[in-house]
Amino acid sequence: MTDVHGEKARDLAAGVLEHVLQWNEAGAGVVLATVVKAWSTAPRRAGTQMAVHENGTHAGTLFGTSVDTLVVAAALGALAEGKDAMVNVSVDDATASAAGMACGGGLEIRLECIGGGSGGHGGQVGVLRETLDAMRSGHSVVLCTGLADGRRLLISGNGPASGAWASEAHKRARMDDTAIALVEGDEVLFQVFNAPLRLFVVGAVRTGRALRDAAQLIGFEVTIIESRAHAAGPEFASVNMLVGDVGATMRSLHLDSRCAVVVLAHAPEIDDPALIEAVRSHVFYIGALGSRKSHAARLARLEQAGVTAEQCARIHGPAGLDIGAIGPAEIAASIVAEMVAVLRKTH
Repeated sequence: MTDVHGEKARDLAAGVLEHVLQWNEAGAGVVLATVVKAWSTAPRRAGTQMAVHENGTHAGTLFGTSVDTLVVAAALGALAEGKDAMVNVSVDDATASAAGMACGGGLEIRLECIGGGSGGHGGQVGVLRETLDAMRSGHSVVLCTGLADGRRLLISGNGPASGAWASEAHKRARMDDTAIALVEGDEVLFQVFNAPLRLFVVGAVRTGRALRDAAQLIGFEVTIIESRAHAAGPEFASVNMLVGDVGATMRSLHLDSRCAVVVLAHAPEIDDPALIEAVRSHVFYIGALGSRKSHAARLARLEQAGVTAEQCARIHGPAGLDIGAIGPAEIAASIVAEMVAVLRKTH
């Protein structure tokens, strides 16, 4: 068993919430089990959830049959007592090995009773519905739950940060980090449900294909943008590609803080319109391939086109960490590394 990330993890989480809401609407008692801490090689990250019906049925998985069985038993016990609970589950090396892991680990799991006459803190079910709707609509959100009283607050991952919970939520969203944090004396669980990371590569060139492959490995959805129809040859047949006016295409993409843009065409008539749109958006990373000399000329052109010095400063040029990269694959690796560094370290 391996950890899951990106869109697959988001779909699994949405499926669990759907079961919680359906079972609750049918009048059944439900327990929402959430991993709040994971140690060692536990294959599920904090935020992974499982829904447990009062009849013992469950949706989702926290590790595998052995661990899930223990969690279901604990969840039914919590439901019978009408109290939310925290449980720790240890996974020995033998169990981990059977699940394909190198060694054991541990999970700390919050059991939240919802409906069915329970006395737990699983109220505000409407917030769970809002969370599910946001996830299905492709929006980045953070579900905040106060562990002392069960109070819930749904915060947009891209909206303004107003208040202590929102500030911490934005920090967690940036890091894709679901965890418990102490905020103004209260323990709060911040569950991050981010939209998929998207990378837009401008220029159907060899480095673009290598960048597509490297970025997809870490969960990016990658699209190559090209205005030259003849450049999209057979070698790009399996690539998600948009062919047409670059500026107009960029404006149609709804660029947000989960997006990165890298220009590779080495043609001002293609690269510059893409950069102009990128610097005016909220994308987290903008990269442009080329020498320092060509980058200086690029910045001069952009300033003449009305791009401000502050906007120009957002462009990483030459794109990529300075690792002495040679060839498309190494250049792609250096760019992906810089993208991740900017995404995780900013703010």
